[in-house]
Parts: sequence; C-alpha cells; structure tokens
Amino acid sequence: MRFHLSAAVLVTAFSLVYRLERAQFGLLFFAIGLMIALEAVNTSIEWLTDLVSPEYHPIAGKVKDIAAGAVMVGALTAAAIGCLLFLQFPRLTDTLLLIVTSWRLPVFAVLLAGDAWFTFFYRPKW
Repeated sequence: MRFHLSAAVLVTAFSLVYRLERAQFGLLFFAIGLMIALEAVNTSIEWLTDLVSPEYHPIAGKVKDIAAGAVMVGALTAAAIGCLLFLQFPRLTDTLLLIVTSWRLPVFAVLLAGDAWFTFFYRPKW
C-alpha cells in the first residue's frame, strides 16, 4: 500500500507539471483510486485469511493468490493508463526538461526523498 501511495503522490505532482486535461486527470485519479481500493481489499483478505486459517491450508493460499492477482491486474491496468497519458515523447521530454531546469527540481527531490522514506523506512506504531 505504501508503494502505491508514494507512486500516486509522485504521479500526481508530475501530472500537474505535465498539464493533463480534465478528462485525463479523471482517468488518472480513477487508476489511482482503483489501485488503492484493490490494495485495501487484498490486505483485508490476507488478514482475514490469516485470522481464519493460522495454519497453512491450500485453499487459504489460493485465496491469497487470487487477491494478489487482482492487485496485479489493477496495477497493469494503471500502468497502461499511465503509458497512454504520459508517453507522448516531445511533450514528455519538454516536461522533464522543465522540471530539471527550474525551481521544480528541488520540489520533486523532496517529494522523492519523502516518498522513499515513507515507502522503505516508515513503520507505523500500531
């Protein structure tokens, strides 16, 4: 879940500089929401499966695999949407140059560092 939230923050920040149109923002936020929802459902299924079947059981394993497969399908769908939205090469390279050669670079560096910390080092106390 942390990886998806971090990616959502970075993609949203990039999309603001990329200047997506309103419908494109809607598609992007749909993909982000889809991934977060699927990840939440997957996590709840895994926890519930662990509660109901603390010992290994083949059906419990299959349930977890199916839930993880749903997340993978959602991730591939979100990646395809991202490719359709952002892989316009003259516009993509212009946007990357704009970020690298302007005041936006430190902002993205802080976002990237914060996302890396959140993804790999943050451990909630609950």
